[in-house]
Amino acid sequence: MTWVCQAGSIRKTKELWVDKYKPHSLAELAVHKKKVEDVKKWFEEKLTAPKQTVGRWTLVLTGQTGVGKSATVKAIAEDLGVDLCEWTTPVPTLWAEHVHANSGLRYISKLEEFENFVEKIRKYAMLRPTSVTSQRKLNIILIDDIPVTSGNAAFARLGKCLTGLIHSTQVPTVISLTHYHKSESNDTAMWNSKDLESLLQDAGAHKIAFNPVTTNSIKKILMRICKEERYDASEELLHQIAISSGGDIRHAIMSLQYYCLDPRRHSSALATNGTRAGSKSRDSLVPRQESYGLSSALSSPCGRDETLTLFHALGKFLHNKREINGDVDIDLDPFPLKEKLRRNSLKMDVPEKILSQAHGKVRTVADFLYENVLDFIDNEAVDDAWAVVSYLSEADCLLAGSPITSYSSENMAQLIAASVAARGVLFGNAHVASSRWHTIRSPKLWQTEQSFRSNKVNSINHTMFYAIT
Repeated sequence: MTWVCQAGSIRKTKELWVDKYKPHSLAELAVHKKKVEDVKKWFEEKLTAPKQTVGRWTLVLTGQTGVGKSATVKAIAEDLGVDLCEWTTPVPTLWAEHVHANSGLRYISKLEEFENFVEKIRKYAMLRPTSVTSQRKLNIILIDDIPVTSGNAAFARLGKCLTGLIHSTQVPTVISLTHYHKSESNDTAMWNSKDLESLLQDAGAHKIAFNPVTTNSIKKILMRICKEERYDASEELLHQIAISSGGDIRHAIMSLQYYCLDPRRHSSALATNGTRAGSKSRDSLVPRQESYGLSSALSSPCGRDETLTLFHALGKFLHNKREINGDVDIDLDPFPLKEKLRRNSLKMDVPEKILSQAHGKVRTVADFLYENVLDFIDNEAVDDAWAVVSYLSEADCLLAGSPITSYSSENMAQLIAASVAARGVLFGNAHVASSRWHTIRSPKLWQTEQSFRSNKVNSINHTMFYAIT
């Protein structure tokens, strides 16, 4: 049971707003009209196609979470008056339950359950009505939860299953593929949606990509909900929620309901964010958050968590990926640089933002870069190695005698050292080694320091022992 506010008071509600205000018609969708028209046109063509038509019955919708992929399909099905058959992931039997329970149930993985479902769909295709005028209602199949696979063998099984479905089905079938947010895609066991997307397209599926919902569209939905709930939300609050959602309409609605749990929360949160922004602009090397776009509202209580793992951040610096065709036009550049000083644009955010997202200790980041950077420099680029080591040495000098704190600290020496180390690696490595898998090694310096401390303690103990005897 959740709580929402009404006219300055708080009342109970048993329903989440994200379910209460889910769209039931095309007019209620926050998706761009062109995308809705494209999906609806595809359905109309398939629903009127003759039964003998083989293949091309599968539509793949791609995009991040909360952009309206499934909602669009359901609203169109309602508008066309057809039945929607949706794949619902069954509750799996845990392996521990299977081993210890005496129920006699056979353990079935999610992938196996999905394969059984697809096999039923392929058989069900033969029962499809022969025409639109048939007494039986037409059907649309929606697959919105593809099983997560681990390993090449499981991914091959999933690909074979979906490819067989695309080749055999004669019922309009929609497969929704979610492009996970960068902070959500660190799980190495998760299948690569890009690879699966290419596999489905090669098998004959038609693709329509959904973009993040615009800020104005999200604000319109939020204002409509506030009107229905009789909640007087400020324009500033709705704008902050819309920006922080990153184009995810469900995230925005949940954030609005969260704020309504306590009408006093949003005023203090906005004031806190304003204070943080002001202090960052004075004391930090990180550019203002406005320059980061929709994914920038890191300090917002309702914003996405953009935390990066330490190794993810290190990988960005070490691999040093840049745009291919980003050469600077010397004639148009008011401050032309020498050839050896020019670099193409980076394929990532500014280094300071990545460091702040990683929440790592500056000394730790510098030590890892020092230990591993040479593996990522071309073997013939001796000058690059010299330049990178020089920058890391300067960062080390800045860190000498400084307390080991995280990047979020207000210590200016720490911020400068982190910036010098990261930007020095990116700039100095002008000839990146060919892309291949590298093991990120733990700094040998740590082992040396640990041995030194251990030997020092042993020496003191031995000295004290002989002094006593």
